[in-house]
Parts: sequence; structure tokens; C-alpha cells
Amino acid sequence: MKRIFYILLIFISAGLSAQQHYRVKSLKDINTDADEIAPMIYKNGIVFSSNKKSSVLVSAYNLDGSYPYNLYFSEKKGRKWSRPSIFSQSLTSRTNEMAAAFSSDENTLFITRNHMAESSLSTLQKLDSIKLGIFECKFGGSDWVVSEDFYFNDTEYMVGYPSISPDGNLMFFASKAPGGYGGYDIYVSEKRGVSWSDPENLGPSINTAENEVFPFYHENGRLYFSSRGHNTIGNLDIFYSEKRNGNWITPINLPRPFNSRQNDFGYVLSAQMDTGYFASNRRGSDDIYMFASAFPAFTACPYQEDENYCYYFEETGSMDLDTTSLKYEWDFGDGNKVRNIQAEHCYEDVGFYMVSLNVIDTLTGEVYFSEATYDLLIEKLEQPYITSVDTVRVNERFDLDGNLSVIRSFEPKDYFWDFGDGNIETGIEATHTYTSPGEYYIRLGITDGESEEDSDEFKLDGRKCAQKMIRVME
Repeated sequence: MKRIFYILLIFISAGLSAQQHYRVKSLKDINTDADEIAPMIYKNGIVFSSNKKSSVLVSAYNLDGSYPYNLYFSEKKGRKWSRPSIFSQSLTSRTNEMAAAFSSDENTLFITRNHMAESSLSTLQKLDSIKLGIFECKFGGSDWVVSEDFYFNDTEYMVGYPSISPDGNLMFFASKAPGGYGGYDIYVSEKRGVSWSDPENLGPSINTAENEVFPFYHENGRLYFSSRGHNTIGNLDIFYSEKRNGNWITPINLPRPFNSRQNDFGYVLSAQMDTGYFASNRRGSDDIYMFASAFPAFTACPYQEDENYCYYFEETGSMDLDTTSLKYEWDFGDGNKVRNIQAEHCYEDVGFYMVSLNVIDTLTGEVYFSEATYDLLIEKLEQPYITSVDTVRVNERFDLDGNLSVIRSFEPKDYFWDFGDGNIETGIEATHTYTSPGEYYIRLGITDGESEEDSDEFKLDGRKCAQKMIRVME
């Protein structure tokens, strides 16, 4: 079966600086001197975890003396964020509630929390001695209700940080279960009816002797997670991997500004792949950061059209000359003529042509009289134009350019390439290599300027795009 790749927005192109394509900023309306971690996209905002003090009376602490984590919600309103509020009163307790994952319909929620019931907590209980587990919650119309705990939970070791695939069939999570490769390992469990399969360790391609935590599975097939065990810039770094031929590829470290020399974790990405969030302690306490694509979103790009300078000519209301020596003759203004009342003609190039319909005396060959005269201006189509081969082989490098693009409605300034495989490039010319066979849709977008420096979105007065399909063979 052939594969068709149709991706509007993209991730980071190898060899290009991520700073060129993404803007990262701290969410100052949300972050505090406490820790804010584990953002998750929910409705028009995010649900996240914070251990800021939420009550005058606190009877439980984490081992480092911090307060327990609770779930909060903040709504994005333009460039501002609403003041964070408790996400769910029914899910809030004196234990940790953190690291949430929503089903695609947002009616099911999986949270990480301590096993012990709140009523069992003793005064000044150290919560780190109570293992974490994953708990499934259902939305009851007005609030959330814990329905059951994940069957793989165990009071002897940690289980948490869930991520649910968009189709709801896979749960990725981290655990310190015996038999792993070291600290936290990442596992996956498959939904089978109303139950989950035995978890499968993702193996040594993903897991190391260090900690692999905060998995996030995106619908593009990539698994994002944080690790200290792979080749990191500093401490915890954000990586991604994907399955090829049934195996997880060697994790790829996200470049700056996503990773720093401090801890970077809890990465999530929108379905459109143009915005996302992660947490980092690069400025002290754990804070939540938002990133937005500086690569404009081009939607509904038409297929590029080949130039066609062929026309059909016919004069209505003309006389019937069939019984005389007089005949109609079209003079197309480029040296070509056709004797007929209807005619088709293809011009070789653009230009200004004076087209005449003359009545010719066939006995003398002279123009008897001129029936009509028209001015014909032929211009190239206004469109971004992709010049490239139509077929390449896997791992074959090829060139693309947009020099034949014609834009009249604004002055072209920036050229953006989307290769349809998750990679992007800028500039009027580009090169690319596909690593997998299939049919890919390449988009070339042209704009007239740049977004505002502090904006989360590209705001442009002029933009045009076009696309073409390229076939990649084995």
C-alpha cells in the first residue's frame, strides 16, 4: 500500500537552527517561585502541575520539603493567560496529583498520584515514601471522578507520567518496575477491550541505566521523552524517537532552545505541530515554557499549475463566407496564421500580442477587410512555483528552487519549504533527502514580511503557497 504524507506543519529540519523556526518564552502569567511542570494541552489552555502552597493547612510534604503537586488550569486569552485555578476540586487532595494525560475527546483523564488515601495520611507524612501510580478519571458532567487505578500499579515501585495515543489504544508511561535497565524506564501498554495489555519495556534503544521520563506520544508517530542517559547537552534533555521497520530508532536530541544545560522535560506538541510546551529549570525553579512556530502556517495550498499559453479563438456574429472566395484568417500576432472562423493556437512565451481576424481574398491573398482586432496580454500565472524532479530515490539528495515563482500582489521577501516529511527549510533555493519511500507533498510558501517580535503567531499582510507531489522510490 502506498503511503501519502500530507503534513501542514512540521518539526525541526536537520542542519537548521531551531531558533530560526521557533520562539520560546516563559509563561510569566503562570510560573511562580514554586515548581510548575508537566503541561498538557486542554481546550483553549493547559493543565499543569504545581507545588505552590494551595492551603493554609499542609500536613504532607515531599522528601525535599516541597508541598504536594496539584493540578491547575490556565486559559490562553490572546497573548495573556488567565490566573491559574485548581483544575478539579474532586481530584485535589493532600497527596501529589500531577502529570496528566487526556483522551482525544477530553472525557477521560489519566493522572499520576500517590497510592495512599488522603484519610490515611499521618501528620507531616513524607509523600516520597508512598509510591506513585496512574489513575483513570472520568468527567461526570460537572467534575472529574476517579474510576479506577491502572492495573500495573504497584505499591512497591513508582508508576506514572502517562501519555495516551490519539486513538486511545496505547498508553506510554514511566516506571521503576523491577527488570528494567536502571532508573525510570518507559513502557507501553495496549488497550484491549476494557483492559490493558501487559506493559512492554521499550528496550535499550530508548531506555538506559539513567532515568527516562515524561513520555509524550504524538499523532505524527514520534515519541518524545526526557532522559539523562543519552547524549545530553546538560542534565535531563528532551529527545524523540519513532519506529522504523518495527524498531525504535536511536533517540534524537532536540536542539536549543528546547534543551539547555539544565533539566528540560514534559514536552508536548499541538496536533497542528505549530505550538507546544515544556518545563525547564534553566532559570531556577521549574517553569513552563511555550514555543510557537516562526514558520508561517500555509493552509489550503493549491497544486501548482504548469504554464499553458494555448487559446481558442472564435468570433461570434461573423458572416457565412463558404460560398465566396473570401475566407476568414486569424493572425495571432506572433507570425502564425490560421484560415478558419475557429482556431486554436499555442504561444511559445509570454508577451503582448495583437490578434486580428481578417477576411482574405483567396484569389489574391490580400486582406479584403479586417473583421476584428484584439489586444492579448499573456502573463505567467501568479503562483509560487517549485522547480524540482518529480521522482527520486530514498537517500538521494536533490535540489529545489522557487526562482520561477511569480508574485504580483506583494513584494516577495521570505520563502518557506515544507517537504511533507516533518522537515522544513527557508530560502529561495533548497536541497532535501527523503529517508523513506512514499508520496510526499512539497509546499512552497512565500510571504512579504515577518511577524511581530513578541507575537505567538505569524501576522502577514501577504502570503501565497503552492504544492506539488514527489514520488520517492526504494
